[in-house]
Amino acid sequence: MKRLRIAVIMGGRTAEHDISLATGRMVVAGLDRSRYDVVPVVIDREGRWDVRRDGTSPPRRRFRPVGEALSELLRRRIDCVFIGMHGPYGEDGTIQGMMEILDLPYTGSDVTASALAMDKIKTKEIYRSHRIPTPTHHVVEAAEWPGERNALLVKIGREIGFPCVLKPVRLGSSVGISMCANRRMLSKKMARSIRYDGRVLVEQFVKGREVTCAVLDTPGGKPPLPLPPTEIVPKSRAYFDYHAKYTPGASLEVTPAQIGKGMTARVQRLAVRAHRSLGCSGMSRTDMIIDGRRIHVLETNTIPGMTETSLLPQAARAHGLAFPELLDRIIAVAMETYRRRRRFTRVR
Repeated sequence: MKRLRIAVIMGGRTAEHDISLATGRMVVAGLDRSRYDVVPVVIDREGRWDVRRDGTSPPRRRFRPVGEALSELLRRRIDCVFIGMHGPYGEDGTIQGMMEILDLPYTGSDVTASALAMDKIKTKEIYRSHRIPTPTHHVVEAAEWPGERNALLVKIGREIGFPCVLKPVRLGSSVGISMCANRRMLSKKMARSIRYDGRVLVEQFVKGREVTCAVLDTPGGKPPLPLPPTEIVPKSRAYFDYHAKYTPGASLEVTPAQIGKGMTARVQRLAVRAHRSLGCSGMSRTDMIIDGRRIHVLETNTIPGMTETSLLPQAARAHGLAFPELLDRIIAVAMETYRRRRRFTRVR
């Protein structure tokens, strides 16, 4: 059987650059060399691209403008692009649109679903339209904060209450997230969060058990498969921030989550509903809080991390799916999605 040539794209011009590199390296190492020729593609913090010779050669660090790099990908006759980028330019529909223009198959969700899931405000709107329970929130714009600070602090205190959570609207990997116990802390931390993104989501803090549930699409057009949920218990933080997420040993992660069969089924159903409502493809991972018998859906990630501490590979293992098999499945769905899309978009 002909080996597929897979380009693994990682890095990028975002605060999630280092996490993306870790994801990309894990994918490169995990791809089965009997099935794939692997071409690592590293994007530096300035947006220059380095198309490596193959996944086993030592890095040669030859960064070039994006146009030259894309021409090189086409010259190499890439069969599928595995997108290992997180955050803006990678998870927001930008690089997906570029792959569409190049007519290259790519892993994960399409332009629309990626853009919607990346924008926490739009995600909330879609959740609510599909009756998916989610915490109350308020949006603060960078332009309004300096002049209306006091009024906004009063409004947030009245409508959201304390403690509350600040989240940059279009970042993932828990970058820029902070907890605010009172109005003074909110005022202090808002300036930092606004630097990451011109808009900040101020969300009601829900105290409870934090769980996440990954969903995989199934080759052959069968229904999406929800994986066993994971419960996350940060050891040194009050919530699952960047440190707790990516520092080995900083959190206790229990897969499958010990939440009972009934609650597990409810969490899995909500994860599939979130996946479908946003139009996700390939894979997703939805974060939730369990408060007694109530479940609050926080957000959906269209490119979950693949690092050593990442939750999607853990859930796949609990389901009996080894990491190379997980990658095989994601690529198979990407190739099917590409063929289906071409049938409907080909000019006749």
